[in-house]
Amino acid sequence: MYSGEHISRLSIRGVLNGYQHYKVGNKDSVVKSDNYLIVNEGQTWSSEVAAETPVEIIVIAFHPDLLKQAVYGLTASPEKLLDDPFFSTDKGTAYFENTYPNDERMKQLFLRLKTGIILEKNDELFFEQIHFDLLELIFQKHQNSLKKAELLPVKKSAVQKELFQRLGTAKDYMDAHLDQSMELFDISRVAALSPYHFLRLFKALYQMTPHQYLTSERMKLAHYLLEFSSKTVREISIETGFQNHSAFGRVFKNTFGATPLQVRKGR
Repeated sequence: MYSGEHISRLSIRGVLNGYQHYKVGNKDSVVKSDNYLIVNEGQTWSSEVAAETPVEIIVIAFHPDLLKQAVYGLTASPEKLLDDPFFSTDKGTAYFENTYPNDERMKQLFLRLKTGIILEKNDELFFEQIHFDLLELIFQKHQNSLKKAELLPVKKSAVQKELFQRLGTAKDYMDAHLDQSMELFDISRVAALSPYHFLRLFKALYQMTPHQYLTSERMKLAHYLLEFSSKTVREISIETGFQNHSAFGRVFKNTFGATPLQVRKGR
């Protein structure tokens, strides 16, 4: 399934199972069950899903007026909210257009929204409350991201934000190209950083090396494909970037404590 290219409102994009590939502007990313993607107002995007079993996709796009109301409610002082409760600010929030880690709160809101849609709930209040809860949650997570950016060994806030965005873009690029052989230079070039600078900053921000991250995501994809596709183990090893099938088997068993064939037989 290919979406074609569209222009987005501020939106949250997730999946309840499976993998969905996105192109946001000129950047690649993948949405899966343990993350979600933010796309800002006015940004171009397209997406693609290629799977043998159904992939449940969830997208919440927010009207600009709703966004302004939420930002005002989250940023104004209690006194201001009492004196002028219906004012809506013209200020928006420019979110990092990277994937964010999912958590139980976000997953529960996704599931509540799914339930409301399936049951065809004719209850505007039910959906409005979920929308405001989602806007509050992504606002809080954005603030947490700004604090996380402070882990980077630079002093200026503007530089921290720029580096956080670039490192996130490189991480999302790895997610979107797990089948490709990657060298440090290739990944660092996506972030527009030197290899040494990129490696140092990536470890500071994510507490792991790019190689460790890439291996972890490749194993997650391999496990998913073993459970939900008919591809052979050899095909899966190639799709997850391993040309050496013996090496793939060793890394898989070290990660999950079982061989690929054992996982497939037990699905």
